[in-house]
Amino acid sequence: MIDEKALFKLSYGLYIAGVEWGGKKNACIINTAAQATAEPNQMLVTMLKSNYTTELIQKKGSFTVSVLSLATPLSRVADFGFRSGRECEKFEGIAHGVDGQGNPYLAEDMAARMSVSISQTVDLGTHLLFIGPVTEAEELSAQRPMTYADYRVLKAGGKVGAPEEKAEKKEAKYVCSVCHYVYDGEIPFEELPDDYVCPICKRPKSVFVKE
Repeated sequence: MIDEKALFKLSYGLYIAGVEWGGKKNACIINTAAQATAEPNQMLVTMLKSNYTTELIQKKGSFTVSVLSLATPLSRVADFGFRSGRECEKFEGIAHGVDGQGNPYLAEDMAARMSVSISQTVDLGTHLLFIGPVTEAEELSAQRPMTYADYRVLKAGGKVGAPEEKAEKKEAKYVCSVCHYVYDGEIPFEELPDDYVCPICKRPKSVFVKE
């Protein structure tokens, strides 16, 4: 059995993978990038096969990873996440730098940036897993990196770090497991006498379940 909700407990960040190939600069939003080893420094990044950026990275053999920070405007996610580089120039009008291999990266409102050379590619069906050494790395700000959970909060108009509103305390309901009568008396169910019976089916207190 696989409970999909269990997988939702895994945390994800938000990153921009960038590449230049044949004079074309392109990039896209990704959420799976991690340091694989520290000695030597290696990263692993998973990308959707159908992405144009993925296609160019396969040809180039290297790419950049820009780490979004909480200062990143949501419009930047739209710039690189909701448009295809096959139909537009994603970097047009957007300030960016270029690493030693000619691949573009974003510096403004980013927490950090890395450059990766691909040493292994693993086919995962719908995605490709790129593994390789980190050739460049630079911290760009002290801002906390933006997680995917942060993005969802910000997109909904919320504020990251704001205390959560406490939900109203709901009293537990006790339901008869035989006829589904819901106890709604003024006396708390736990304080009812042991000889209490369901007013509908006349079954004892012991058949009631807490919801």
